[in-house]
Amino acid sequence: MNFKKDFSEEQQNLLKKIENISVENKNYSQDEIKETFNTVSSYIMSKSSKNGDLSKELNNYTGILNKLIENEK
Repeated sequence: MNFKKDFSEEQQNLLKKIENISVENKNYSQDEIKETFNTVSSYIMSKSSKNGDLSKELNNYTGILNKLIENEK
């Protein structure tokens, strides 16, 4: 999986918002994909459900998480 080729520019920008995630033009290993999935999941879960941030971020990142899961295998 190559984040520059497999994600849209909007998705790349969402990933760049999260600390410790870099979007490079390279083939990511299974471990790097799994680590990215865990980092995105942690970022989403750190948001508050009281003000709606959690559901908003989950909606923003669902497509990214699905692609990561597909390529994690």
